[in-house]
Amino acid sequence: MDSYYTRDYNRYKEHEYRTGYREGFSDAKPRNCGLRRSRDGIIFGVCQGFADWLGIPAWPLRLAAFISFIASGFFPIGALYLIAAFVMKPESR
Repeated sequence: MDSYYTRDYNRYKEHEYRTGYREGFSDAKPRNCGLRRSRDGIIFGVCQGFADWLGIPAWPLRLAAFISFIASGFFPIGALYLIAAFVMKPESR
């Protein structure tokens, strides 16, 4: 009897997981051929580009970048962010 409920629950969980991504709970797009800046990003599209490349939502990367900016005094992380913005190719339209 337990295996029936477990199997049913696993089917339900898998269905809900897929439904969430179809409905836009994640702003990440599927991986493309390489790491590129997103044209849908907030500032230069670096965090969104990394999120698209990794297949995860962009908000954790944005939050980590913001906290790193504040904690480091803006210089090292800000310089790395600007270098990434100029080195990464923009996403094709």
